[in-house]
Amino acid sequence: MIIVFLCSALSAQNIWLGSENQKYYEEFLVRKAMEHETESYEGSPYLYDEFTEAQVVLSEKHIFNEVTLRYDVYHDLFEIKMKDAVYNLRRGAMISDIIMGDHKFRYMEYEYMSTSLQGYLDVIEEGEFSLYKQYRIVFREAEPARPYVESKPAMFQKRDPLFYIASGDNRPVFVNNRRNLLNVAGEYEEELKEFIRGNELKLRDGDGMLKAVKFLNGLVNQ
Repeated sequence: MIIVFLCSALSAQNIWLGSENQKYYEEFLVRKAMEHETESYEGSPYLYDEFTEAQVVLSEKHIFNEVTLRYDVYHDLFEIKMKDAVYNLRRGAMISDIIMGDHKFRYMEYEYMSTSLQGYLDVIEEGEFSLYKQYRIVFREAEPARPYVESKPAMFQKRDPLFYIASGDNRPVFVNNRRNLLNVAGEYEEELKEFIRGNELKLRDGDGMLKAVKFLNGLVNQ
């Protein structure tokens, strides 16, 4: 699937930032998604297909409300809807958080399988130990028909989310099993080990991860 982008000049009349924040235009909105034709496909690249009102937070003193946007998981970017078109929000701009319903997205550096990456993570729990969630959607090309096998259309497919945990000011690291989690726990490793065993936590789902992180934060705050 091909997506075409063109640079575009922005007019103060139709930008959610308002004319008093002209200085932010080039920092936030630098590309305009143009109408284009693509092959038909099933599924969706978006977390939610519909645009929704959200908050864009720069700091405690700079919060933009009622920003109409949606999250393109496949491309890991936010689209902002305005009067004339749909624009892309620059990844990694001077934005602290994007709050959309129950989600609080933060553009961060994180570690996946010993590789340093950057992208949007959904903040699930914050404290001395913080839990983050990464949504995943992949694109599968169309497959032609073969003998005894029907053709398959191109499609976007949702995958199970990934979870990351950060301790203190360290960057979040990918955690998908007991050993990874105990490594993050540091000095609380033995207490966490007993907690996991006693509660039979399943660490491949969000509930188990959240319980573990809450337990660690409870130990810190004792």
